[in-house]
Amino acid sequence: MKQNILITGFMGAGKSSVARALAELTGLFAVDTDDLIESLLHCSIKSYFVSHGENAFRRLEQRLANWLASSVDHTIVATGGGFFQVQGLMELGQVCFLNADFDTICRHLHVCAGDQQTVMRPLFQNLEAAKKRFDERLPLYRQNAHHIITVGTQDSMDLARQIQDILRQNGLLAQ
Repeated sequence: MKQNILITGFMGAGKSSVARALAELTGLFAVDTDDLIESLLHCSIKSYFVSHGENAFRRLEQRLANWLASSVDHTIVATGGGFFQVQGLMELGQVCFLNADFDTICRHLHVCAGDQQTVMRPLFQNLEAAKKRFDERLPLYRQNAHHIITVGTQDSMDLARQIQDILRQNGLLAQ
């Protein structure tokens, strides 16, 4: 298994900010799968979704997972919300699932009527659809994780320290 640390979770769980905080604590590099894909595409994921659809995007995520497997080690990887579905995820490194409840995610995204953040997260324009997707994915996130970190009111650095402690206790991260 690779020595990467993958941060998974639903959109708005705090994956990117926790990955950056963990990088600060450990001195490891951090990458974001969505940023890498946008770099490859030279366009936003939202635009790509509109023009090519979710299946094409999932194929790109698998291509990225294959690249991570062959080329990346000792790196913190913040994943997109659906990246947990890639084949071979658990072999890419230690998968840490940020387990935030739906209300916490909504607070993180500042979801309320007319809020600008909602526009940036199209799924949250229909809260029922967002909640349905969340409920469908929750057991899958749990199944595809080595470690589950409960997200509440902690800030990113506190969550990063929890991950660091868990990995150290299991001999997976140097003291």
